Amino acid sequence: MIYWVIYDISENGHRLKVSEACKNFGLKRIQKSAFCGIMTKNVAEMLAIRCNEILEETDCVFIIPACNQCFSSKIIIGEFDEEKLKDKDFQIVG
Repeated sequence: MIYWVIYDISENGHRLKVSEACKNFGLKRIQKSAFCGIMTKNVAEMLAIRCNEILEETDCVFIIPACNQCFSSKIIIGEFDEEKLKDKDFQIVG
């Protein structure tokens, strides 16, 4: 399943650790605080545990599943190069 990881983290060191964890779990950066990629539910739960070890009380991480059909119905407002998504190690069907 495709997962989005979106975060709001105040401290630079914690933000770096979460972004590195996302990369280590095979996700690709979409924007500064957003990653996307394919994971199983178990892997997503492992990422959630890792993020929880890093975060402070005021930080927030969303790990959001999206089926291929839902993902293909996305709405993008503003300038975004869809080719960025195609260059990733996953395929979007839709």
